[in-house]
Amino acid sequence: MISCLMVTQASRLPLAALAIGDFARQTHAERELVILHDGGDATDAALRNAADAHADPRIRVIAVPAGTTLGALRNRAVREAAGSHVCQWDDDDRYHPARLRLQWQALIAQKAEFCFLVDQLHYFPAAHEMYWDDWDSESYPLNLIQGSLLGRRDLLPTYPELARGEDTGAVRELLRRGHPIARLRGAGWCYVYVYHGGNVWPAARHEAISQSKRYGAARLMRGEETLRLRLSEYAPGFAPLRMPHEGGALRLD
Repeated sequence: MISCLMVTQASRLPLAALAIGDFARQTHAERELVILHDGGDATDAALRNAADAHADPRIRVIAVPAGTTLGALRNRAVREAAGSHVCQWDDDDRYHPARLRLQWQALIAQKAEFCFLVDQLHYFPAAHEMYWDDWDSESYPLNLIQGSLLGRRDLLPTYPELARGEDTGAVRELLRRGHPIARLRGAGWCYVYVYHGGNVWPAARHEAISQSKRYGAARLMRGEETLRLRLSEYAPGFAPLRMPHEGGALRLD
């Protein structure tokens, strides 16, 4: 079983509700969603209502004391997990119904202990823009998307107890230990990294990522048919948007 681990708070409830819905629609059957929050009774009730809307007993909501760092919360979520494998499930991103299935299949096919995506979609709702970012340009072994981790719970390093950047420490440690890693390429449409203005990292960081890693016009055109199909499978879907490239922009209505 894969335990998807979400850490959230009161200010992110609308976003978390979307991520909960995306979990409920996953096509990989053996799964659970563990949600940790420090928002008190009102947040707890709102999250339970969001879970109840999907009538899915595999969704668990756990309240924790306020003031705990993100890294400590991730470690607590790992301890609460019932699955043999865990998957980072950030509360403010979107996930295609095939995301878990694709990463699980890649992990098994490559006889790996962990699996990461190498590319992802990067969405800026306020600007109605999206980019397809490719992290394969990074030097090996960091040519992967750290937040897309799926892997064995018993081998996952402890997250540093930091307010942000905690996943970098854990990923670097598992790389240092030499665990076999599957890198899933060409399925960036299954994970939408969302910049909404309240992210841990500022707008400048998000913009710099897409400026340096975005697909160019030729790659976008080759993937356009698949991209349109897969985006149509999100529920709720995305407003009309454009995907800028060096020669203009691909429009997705």
